[in-house]
Amino acid sequence: MSEESPVDPFLEIHPNIRKRFPQIEHDRDGNRRTYLNSGAGTLMVDSAIQGLAEAAQSANPQPGHIDPSEVATEELHWRVRQSVTDFIHGNRPEEISFHQSTTHALFNLAYSLRGMLTNLNNLVVTDLDHMANISPWEDVWGFGFGCEIRRAKVDEEGRLDVDHLLSLIDQTTGVVAVTMASNGFGSVVPLDEVIPLIRTKSYTALICVDAVHHALHGSIDVQKMDCDFLAFSGYKIFGPMLGVFWGKGSLLHRLQPYRVETNKSEAPHKFEQGTLNNATLASLEGALAYLLWLSDELARRVGRKIQSARNKFEFAMDRIADYEGKLSRSVLECFQRFDADRFRCFGINDPERIGERDPTFSFEISGKDPGEIKRYLWEVHGLQIADGNHYSAAIYRHLNRESLCRASFAHYDTLEAVKRFVEAVEDFLI
Repeated sequence: MSEESPVDPFLEIHPNIRKRFPQIEHDRDGNRRTYLNSGAGTLMVDSAIQGLAEAAQSANPQPGHIDPSEVATEELHWRVRQSVTDFIHGNRPEEISFHQSTTHALFNLAYSLRGMLTNLNNLVVTDLDHMANISPWEDVWGFGFGCEIRRAKVDEEGRLDVDHLLSLIDQTTGVVAVTMASNGFGSVVPLDEVIPLIRTKSYTALICVDAVHHALHGSIDVQKMDCDFLAFSGYKIFGPMLGVFWGKGSLLHRLQPYRVETNKSEAPHKFEQGTLNNATLASLEGALAYLLWLSDELARRVGRKIQSARNKFEFAMDRIADYEGKLSRSVLECFQRFDADRFRCFGINDPERIGERDPTFSFEISGKDPGEIKRYLWEVHGLQIADGNHYSAAIYRHLNRESLCRASFAHYDTLEAVKRFVEAVEDFLI
């Protein structure tokens, strides 16, 4: 008689995970749905919703050091900065600033570099990135300052062509802008391997990483990665609409962002134009607290005691990546039964290579408009996916497509959701 297989701790607590997302089963009008659009924005976790509501009701508008209400706001700002620091393994909370969006944060960065770059520099972007990490460099430094903008290619499997990227970098390269993962294809860029290669080509080039698409799928370690700047969005990690920016402390004091004269001239304040939105910051704190809860729940079931917040974030995100790998494998295995002449999924399609992609699947059906497919999946099967270019250079520039369908999963999704999605696409193909 064989011993029973141990229960997967992630599957064991998965019903409790789903309970923490109020919109997991229904949309705003009460329609039952399966939400497969986390690449455009994750569902908001209950603690983020609660933080948003409580701060909107009670937070003092301005931080300060005397009145208890303003002290509480000051403490909120620094707690959230510290929590983000732990999430990405930064050094100090002063390295964290908050913005309207990641696009806004990266535009601010591009503008801020006017004291460090000249029109003699070239800048390297990639055709894999979200446009938020392309357009600011092209507009501010290409169009505005006349710098040469060089574009790294995407290979036939939807991955960054690393050899081509490296061939574009020389000692006059001022910035290399890269992504952790493609929001179009889901392809993960192995930055722990790529960044050291970039450094060998140019030790002075500044490396800016867009972590928006990968932040919900796996751990981030800016120290191990050794990038110079990194940005991500709160609404891609189960929280509110805002952008989060990190930079190496040794560089931040050299940047010259737009700043009204009376604003503080030191980081992080000089990067934040206007009064911070306390409700969204409290909501971000709630979203990050959820990930710490998830770590504690999983660690308890495997008999581990994890002390530091940083290690808890890493543990939780690594477990999320493991679970989502099972979802990706199931999707790719099911896709293999479709007629390749009629259905195409872009990016890595080999189920044995799920470690090279996030659970994001852009696809097309021959002769069918993406909007038609999206409408059918919603109206007939209650599946919410996305159509469009997804602000993805991989789709818009590399594939030269105006629109593709995209289904994107997160750790709160189930294998049953994968089954419903695949069966719905199969139904459309009949």
